Order: sequence, then structure tokens, then C-alpha cells
Amino acid sequence: MTSWPPAAVRSRKQDLLELTTVLQGLDPKAGDLTVALSRYTIVRAAGYIEAVRDDVADLFVSRVAIDLVTNRIRSGLRGGQGVRPAQLIDFVQSFHPEWAIELTDFLDDDSGLRNRRSDLGALVNARKKIAHGDGDSVGPSHALRWASTAQEVGGWLVKRFDPSRDFYSRVSTTP
Repeated sequence: MTSWPPAAVRSRKQDLLELTTVLQGLDPKAGDLTVALSRYTIVRAAGYIEAVRDDVADLFVSRVAIDLVTNRIRSGLRGGQGVRPAQLIDFVQSFHPEWAIELTDFLDDDSGLRNRRSDLGALVNARKKIAHGDGDSVGPSHALRWASTAQEVGGWLVKRFDPSRDFYSRVSTTP
């Protein structure tokens, strides 16, 4: 049995952490470089959530389902399904309705300084603007905050889809 989380997920997380470290360490006078790296961080943060979602779901079903079911679920992965909060909730609900409630609670938990649902929505909107040639107003503070949210959401997905867990026990709302 492979270790959890999958190596690809661990590698992606490390890449995102290294990217945010570079962005944090940039000289504030770096101007264009700061804008470009902020944009890149946003694109990578959203992509991180997509990749983690698909990787952990893929490995989860390969461990808990028969081949027929596994193949059916895999056919719906890596197809460009978005990571807006509602899309992620719908995705996990397709596995179990209670998981959708858990994810909703996690995204809406605003006991910290920010709301994950709001940050995730803003991240996806910023990525869309960047993809269409806009997004000039995105700075490093937003990019870093949203990358942190992406890491938290990815961490929740890793915990929820861990096949060694009891499927019916809740995942903590704290990352």
C-alpha cells in the first residue's frame, strides 16, 4: 500500500510552499517581478487544489472500490472541473452527502482572521482574470493569503480522502 498522502500531492504542496517563500522574500521594489510572481502564485494555488482533489480521489477509489467503479470515477477526474466552493462541495457530495456538510463547515469556519469560502472564491476569480489577461490589481498579500487558503483546502481534501480513515468520522475544521 502506498503512503498517504500520495507523493505527487506532497511534491505539489512543497512546490507551492517554495513559491510562496520566494514571493514573501522579494524586495518590495521588485515591481514587475512581484506582480508576475503574484499572478503565477495565484494560478499555481488554484491548480494545486485541482490536482490534489483529483489525485486523492483517484487513489481513494482505487483502494476502496472495485475496478468498474474506479474506472467510472476516474473518467470524471482531470477534466477541468473547477474549484469554486460550490464545485468542490458538489464534488465531495458525489462521494457522500455528509462530506459536503463537513466541507461546507470547513469553508465557512471564520474563527480565524479570514473566511476560506470567500478566499477560495476570490482565488478562482483572480485566476480567471489572469487567464484572460487582466489581474493587474493582484498583489503579493492577496496571492500569499489565497495560497495559504489553497494549502488548507488541499489539506482538508487529503484528510477526507485518506482511505485509512473511518469514512464516517468527521474531518476537523482546523487545518
